Amino acid sequence: MASEFRIKAYPRDLAPVIQDRWHSGEISKGRESDSDSLPEPPVLEHLLSVCFQASLLRDEDRPVRFRLIYRAPDRFPPDKGPPHGLHRLLFDDLLPFTERELRKLSPSVDFHGSLVGVWLDERNGLAIWGIVHSGLRWTQNLYGGGKLIQPLPKSLVVNVTNPGRITVSKGSADLATLNSGRIVSTSLTVSDSKWISSAFDSLADEELALHKDFRNRATKPWASIDPGFFRIMRKQVLMRIVGKIRANRHGGTLIFIPDELIDELLKPNSYLKFKYRFVSEEPRRRFRTLVVRTANELAESYGSHDNPEKEVGWTDYLASKNQILSSLDESVFEWAHLLAGMAQVDGAVVITQRLELIGFGAQISGKLDRIDSVAHALEPEGCEVRIERTDCVGTRHHSAYSLCNGLHDVLVVVVSQDGTAQLVKWNRSMVTIWEQLLPSLIEV
Repeated sequence: MASEFRIKAYPRDLAPVIQDRWHSGEISKGRESDSDSLPEPPVLEHLLSVCFQASLLRDEDRPVRFRLIYRAPDRFPPDKGPPHGLHRLLFDDLLPFTERELRKLSPSVDFHGSLVGVWLDERNGLAIWGIVHSGLRWTQNLYGGGKLIQPLPKSLVVNVTNPGRITVSKGSADLATLNSGRIVSTSLTVSDSKWISSAFDSLADEELALHKDFRNRATKPWASIDPGFFRIMRKQVLMRIVGKIRANRHGGTLIFIPDELIDELLKPNSYLKFKYRFVSEEPRRRFRTLVVRTANELAESYGSHDNPEKEVGWTDYLASKNQILSSLDESVFEWAHLLAGMAQVDGAVVITQRLELIGFGAQISGKLDRIDSVAHALEPEGCEVRIERTDCVGTRHHSAYSLCNGLHDVLVVVVSQDGTAQLVKWNRSMVTIWEQLLPSLIEV
């Protein structure tokens, strides 16, 4: 276990981390030539420092938030634009690269739609040359979605999201985040961990079996479905739910329970008390219905007598222009919004691990043992942790810790009013929390 004592990190500490991770995993794959170069170490440190200082400023009552890309303007085709390209807009005159200029510019360069273009000018040093409009489709990486995304070029990208919080990326791939004086790897989140995958593998197998039953009864050829499609769909839906709860700015709690606990928790018990419960019928299990129907339509739309062994998956789903698939994607999106809306009522939303909606407004018993300390996971698998006191957390978090201490098989997601999300689970003989629940920019 890691020591509770730690020294605060700053941009000068982040710069060498970015240098180390810039080429990791790509040399062996033969794609090194696809990557842009990083600026020299002093320039990189200065660039990160200015972004960090800008994050601490405010524009009137608004926080300073922006995305920045370090790339020469002539590297962007002048005739492209969203949704299938990047729209480059050059300023007549270069602007100085300072925190003051970034503060003034940030309100007009919408975080979700555009980036500030920066490059090293031979005479002026680092300078702001213009704006790169990316469009909104990339936000599906944060909130889920079913459309093709135009990836950013493999250039240095800096995302300023909150005071003292900057995430550095290589194009669309996050490398590391500096947050509250701590550098966090963003290469993997807990949603990508082996233990999460194993916990939901049986559910994907069940959905795949339901799909295969329909496929076997089809009167014309269907393509095969990649089993990973169901896992990705579930992750996308979780991203949509958490993203919507964040946007509501009320906070909320999601409690995931195994099927075997449904009957126990719906009766009078010492853990949860429901205010609103749903009847056990298909509408309660709507997500499974939608995901199986989506898999069926995807397999049917790509079916062919010429290639009966064709396998399709998430990429094919994104690329498809099938109107029925678009309608099903909207239905899943609306279901996620419905569930997120229930989190605005005091109490928790209770769902099963297969996303069957049991009820909401559930109050966690105040008679459960109070937890004085938790293990803060430092990596997705929860093997390396730091022990932390719980003195400074609110009632919502304390309740989640107590529930997981009492029921080791439940998993709780807590979203604070400030938008931060935390996963809570009993792990290795202790209540454990993960802050890196979803992609790092989910807290935008």
